[in-house]
Amino acid sequence: MGAYYLGATPLFALVDGVLGAPIRVAGLASPGLRAGYYLILVLVGVFLLLRPSMARWIVMGESVVNLFLLLLSVLLPIWSLPEVVLAGGDPEPPFSAVGLLNVLLVGGVLVWTFHENAWRALAPPPSAR
Repeated sequence: MGAYYLGATPLFALVDGVLGAPIRVAGLASPGLRAGYYLILVLVGVFLLLRPSMARWIVMGESVVNLFLLLLSVLLPIWSLPEVVLAGGDPEPPFSAVGLLNVLLVGGVLVWTFHENAWRALAPPPSAR
């Protein structure tokens, strides 16, 4: 699943660029940061194709990084709310529909992918069973 998810990165980048819907990386507000992120994921996908024996570990590592970024995209707006209120401003909703879709879609896939690959990566080789 993780390899397909990484392989779909150009499709996510295309949807982001054409429709302006950053479904995969809604937490990154800057289009430049999102483009850089997509480029890194494409390079990780290429590395995955070159080193298929490392696929489980690569996908697990990518999942951990993405979960960290996803958590930051959820927590940073929430953490900034007290500052806005104390400064006398009107707080904006911390999440948009795209942001919630990102959390549900990406978060679910990342958690599932991490666990799927962790079990396979840590399982004893077939000869040891």
